[in-house]
Amino acid sequence: MKTAAPVESFNDTAAQRALEDLLFDGLTDRPIWSRFLTELARHCGAHEAFLVVEGSSLTSDMNAIVAPDPADAARIAAGLPLAALRALPFHEASAVETEMGQACALRVALPERRSIWLIVQGGLFEPRVAIGLLRRLSTMLGRVLPLYELLGDAERKRRVAEYVIESSGTGTLLVEANSHILSANAVAQDLMSGDGPLFLRDGYLCARTTQATRQLQDAIAEMARLQSTVTDPDCYVPVALPDPDRAQPLTLIIRPGPPFGPVSAPLKRTAVIVLRDPALPAMLSVVDLERLFGLSPAEARLATRLADGEGLDEAAVALGVSRNTARSQLQAVFAKTGINRQGDLVRLLLSSAASQGGTYRTVQR
Repeated sequence: MKTAAPVESFNDTAAQRALEDLLFDGLTDRPIWSRFLTELARHCGAHEAFLVVEGSSLTSDMNAIVAPDPADAARIAAGLPLAALRALPFHEASAVETEMGQACALRVALPERRSIWLIVQGGLFEPRVAIGLLRRLSTMLGRVLPLYELLGDAERKRRVAEYVIESSGTGTLLVEANSHILSANAVAQDLMSGDGPLFLRDGYLCARTTQATRQLQDAIAEMARLQSTVTDPDCYVPVALPDPDRAQPLTLIIRPGPPFGPVSAPLKRTAVIVLRDPALPAMLSVVDLERLFGLSPAEARLATRLADGEGLDEAAVALGVSRNTARSQLQAVFAKTGINRQGDLVRLLLSSAASQGGTYRTVQR
């Protein structure tokens, strides 16, 4: 007569199901999986639980640590036995030794021959219990990890785009057809603060005058109406909002909201607004101009002044040199950049990579 297989206890089953739920729910946690990892450590009687995500280079020790408290990442990384972790079989929980003492690890395969390890360590836990729980979580973890990879890739792309936009001094807004703001980057928020030509009223975008507000809101409504499944680079409306305190208006480009498909079809029509403030000083670094165009420090300082809109005489006074010296320096800049007109030089400098190297500076109003 065959012996019946052992029946898993109710508590183990309940713990496994609760942790599997937290695996999926934890994708939206910030930090990601913080509740799952906290509960896993508690169920195992361990001091902590964390994930180690292998970097793109198999020989690199630059791995991402996912822990409930990001401040613990450096400490955890310093105590990892990477050689032992990389020797573990896939989808099999095993006992390992770390600087915290006894630990249990589960290795799961990622694309491009990479790995991710789920590890519990520290405390007075029973390795057999922890290994059993990790083993039972293996299948579900394998299903969730592709989602983690997709989310991570999307988040990286978002951060890169956000960083580039912010550092360029460009403001971006996503608004509904009725001009209600859904999101605004830091530059846009700054441009809408104070007494400038653009501001918020109860969450809606407004201009300083009734006429300008109507022009702005009509353009937003029209562009939101034209939102579709494809991007049309020629579909936009330019808007200039005057500012009585400055000579230059605030300039906007309004486009239809992001293109959408069946899965991402918008519940609300939207428009994207790109803001550039002509009153912002040029963000050209003297060092960048030296390196990019082979200018001397004196020539680079003159070039930045010209890019900021100063005339040659005004720049010479500001730099404490004679007009003849400034003219000689300008001729040297022309020769090194292949430009022979001051207006063309300014366009070259502001359209070069040097315009992205400075730090965004707000205009004091």
